[in-house]
Amino acid sequence: MFLKNWMSYLSDDAKITKIAMPGSHNSATMGMSKFAKCQNGSLYEQYAHGVRAFDIRLKANKKGELFIAHGIMKGMPAELAFESLKIILNECENEFFVVTVMTYMNQKIGPISLSYNGNSAETSRLIREYLSPEKYALTDIENIGELTLGDIRKTGKKYIIINKNKEYDYSVDCPYDDPWNSTVFGYKPAKFAKEILKYLTEKDHEGFMRLQTQLTPNPGTENGWTKWPDDLDDMIRPLFGQIIDDVAADPVMLERVNIIGGDFMCRDNMKANKILSLNLLKGIVKEELKNEYKNAISSCY
Repeated sequence: MFLKNWMSYLSDDAKITKIAMPGSHNSATMGMSKFAKCQNGSLYEQYAHGVRAFDIRLKANKKGELFIAHGIMKGMPAELAFESLKIILNECENEFFVVTVMTYMNQKIGPISLSYNGNSAETSRLIREYLSPEKYALTDIENIGELTLGDIRKTGKKYIIINKNKEYDYSVDCPYDDPWNSTVFGYKPAKFAKEILKYLTEKDHEGFMRLQTQLTPNPGTENGWTKWPDDLDDMIRPLFGQIIDDVAADPVMLERVNIIGGDFMCRDNMKANKILSLNLLKGIVKEELKNEYKNAISSCY
């Protein structure tokens, strides 16, 4: 139960961009082929495992029908993903979640260039049909970096949809850093676990910041194309705790860390619990609930 309502333990003055929250990478890829699957649970199942930041990537076929995308691979109809978000919306109380939605980005793989089409009108329809955006979408933002949980709770808003081009109804363009470099994310695990922390030390982020913790198969990198996402997750999981401990030990990184994303967030509760432990160190858990919060994390392992 704790992982479904962990945000309710946080104080009103916690800034939304300073909360350590679990996120998922390629969030709606459950059911895709081994090559493309980065999650083993639905969006709702990820929510129940503590995830509060979702990464939705779409592409349209020639008829304009929308599907979940991971590069050239096609996943479930987009409507199913929005149905799952609706279940979260109907259940969550005193919680807030972040959704990035976009057409899958153009790719260049060696000499091959790939581009993908979206359908903003259909995406907007899905938002309106499933997510009651006029009631629950946070859109009135002057300075996301100063927005607190208390501010959000007063409005009754439950989520924010981020799209840098504001292509969809009720989507917003607010500061959101998602650093990624094919070379870095193709490093061997021990080197990768150290290198990604530089994203927290080299730049002070004004808004949301996603620290991605998944290895990625890319040609020409140390890992190359030799492993699939689940294989790479097996490789990095033993080092995940050390990544979080390194963040916890550095005052600058601890203050800046926000969304911590990864693959296979429903495999167990380890990643979510390690991430959520940072909120105790950040001092944003309600004083009277600190022991309960700490004990809940321990009991969820």
